Amino acid sequence: AGGSLPVAKSTAAAFENLGYESFFLDFSNFADQFRSAGAGDDVQKAALISTLKRVLVDRIERQKPDLLLGIAQSPLSDGTLLAAFRRSGLITAYWFVEDFRVQTYWKHIAANFDIFFSIQTDNFRTAMAEAGLKNHYYLPLACDIHPESFPNPSGPRMQISFMGAPYPNRVRILGRLARFGVKIFGEGWDTHPVPGVVPGARRITQSEARSIYRNTDVNLNIHSSPDPLALGGGDFVNPRTFELAGMGCFQLIDKRELLPPLYTQEEIVRFGSEAELIEKIEYYLHHEDERRKIALNAQRRTLREHLYEHRVIEMMNALGNLCG
Repeated sequence: AGGSLPVAKSTAAAFENLGYESFFLDFSNFADQFRSAGAGDDVQKAALISTLKRVLVDRIERQKPDLLLGIAQSPLSDGTLLAAFRRSGLITAYWFVEDFRVQTYWKHIAANFDIFFSIQTDNFRTAMAEAGLKNHYYLPLACDIHPESFPNPSGPRMQISFMGAPYPNRVRILGRLARFGVKIFGEGWDTHPVPGVVPGARRITQSEARSIYRNTDVNLNIHSSPDPLALGGGDFVNPRTFELAGMGCFQLIDKRELLPPLYTQEEIVRFGSEAELIEKIEYYLHHEDERRKIALNAQRRTLREHLYEHRVIEMMNALGNLCG
């Protein structure tokens, strides 16, 4: 479940769109068993792990693939099993679409793969090298939407909205933007006394989210952080950045180290402080023509360079170079 599942589905679709013979092994069907095992004892957890291994091994024996690709949270933690796959000639890769500082399980699995793709660059590469690992490859996230599949916006038009989970930094900053009437969407917000929360207690579906994006004048894109004072300065770029850009929706994003090579200031407007965010909200709410021009620039760039098909091509080129 969570944000890595749409990435997995989009990546699988991109392989098919590019003409590869591929199969998407969707472990989300085991979500209920996973939750139950998490609340159970070690025997229950071991039984689930054994089941997942059998499903994986059975699929590989039947399909006989050339490549096994795991996306973040994939149950591919058995180093012995993966080593056996590699000895049989199977190429193994993993796309770690997580912040390596927050999700540290990479330390226990990265050595099991021929290439370990990630959405972070130098800092993560250094951390992996310190752990004796040299299989890092930077691969940013992407967009999986095409103009012909845009959802129709529904409901009243919103001037400004935010979509995402209530991380401490988001709770703090959005609480200070109440005077703008920000509409807040996302599971878990019902437990926070922040004005503007709409459904709050449930996960928003992807189609609902895209309708909300298209129905909003200014979409706020604030990257998550456990630090309540964090606002800008992080490195990785989240999937919402590419999705909003691909849909031609205007967004204000906190400054990210890895954003400039992906989008220019004329394609996505960024802010580095609370004061700068407020200033840009006030400006762009009253400059519709500029918003539309910037959003169109971002959409053109996305369709040209930042679809999941582009990432799969780069992924396969990297794997091809690895294999000589």
